[in-house]
Amino acid sequence: MGIKVGDKVKFLNATGGGVVNKIIDSRLVSVAIEGGFEIPVQASELLVIEPVDAGSRFFHESFKAPDTPEASALSENPSDSPEVLPKNVINSRRSEDIFLVFVPHDQKWLITGNLDVFLINNTSYDVLYNHFRKEDEGNWSGINYGSLGAGTRLLIATITRDELPLWTDGCLQFLFHKEKCNKVPSPFHADFSITGRKFYTEQNYRDSIYVTGKGIVVKITTLSLETIAKDAPRSHSVSTGNDIINSDDFILRHKTGDREAEVDLHIHEITDEASSFEKVEILEYQKNYFVRCLESAIACGFLKVIFIHGGGNGVLRDVLLDILKKHEGIEVFDAPMQKYGAGAIEVHIRHNQ
Repeated sequence: MGIKVGDKVKFLNATGGGVVNKIIDSRLVSVAIEGGFEIPVQASELLVIEPVDAGSRFFHESFKAPDTPEASALSENPSDSPEVLPKNVINSRRSEDIFLVFVPHDQKWLITGNLDVFLINNTSYDVLYNHFRKEDEGNWSGINYGSLGAGTRLLIATITRDELPLWTDGCLQFLFHKEKCNKVPSPFHADFSITGRKFYTEQNYRDSIYVTGKGIVVKITTLSLETIAKDAPRSHSVSTGNDIINSDDFILRHKTGDREAEVDLHIHEITDEASSFEKVEILEYQKNYFVRCLESAIACGFLKVIFIHGGGNGVLRDVLLDILKKHEGIEVFDAPMQKYGAGAIEVHIRHNQ
């Protein structure tokens, strides 16, 4: 939702506005309007009006909103402008990265209380960003957009623990700008999903050079030769721990030949942080990785992909086959026994032929 008690809001489908005085549920809020009345409104039909809000400059309609104790205490924008990262962070930069960081207010009891959400631009490029949140039934809501200078961070929200489910699934888009560069970076687009359980295990909160105190750091993208390219715009991705970010060209890292690829789904082959996973998280991570590779292979016109699932009890194999049943234009075979034993399947993407 992204709207908090005390926010001053404008009605998108009507004139006027008011102040949010109650969160009714994940979609509906109560708005106090002039005259002391309260009305329920869909959150998707409201625009938060802040002095520096990127959206407010498009709306110049004036209206009166009641002053309430909640509004005066909570309506301040979490951050007026991006902050420059410490010089030692910028000077020691070895890669061009963008992160989301969740920092608890209570640094003693890390799994309780409110959290600050920062967007970190540790790159040498100025960035235009666009943030969408995934809602129920596959819909998306635009949450925030704006700009960050090179080597800056921005506090984009302060949220409660109850609001965490609204922040673990979303989409981020970036455009990169620099006065002079050797190659032009392609626009970046990625869906992301952060495992909710991560926020309730203290060991997942770590000290970071990007913020003060311990937090959960999610790498959104790293500018690389794949990102900085002259070809057509496309999506990119990275994965951090059990956080999944989808990409159209992800399959290219597994390419073995012309329109062919081989993906080893053993957990130690697809992440460097397997030791920190709980057992229940491993299968979920492998499944998400498989879906990401499959969708990428379809989008990139691949004809054949070998997926190595290993022996074991066959649970992962069954999961893969169930997913493949939902895709049209795909044939599944056992991979060659002499090379893979009984531990792999061969997927033919027939409609790419």
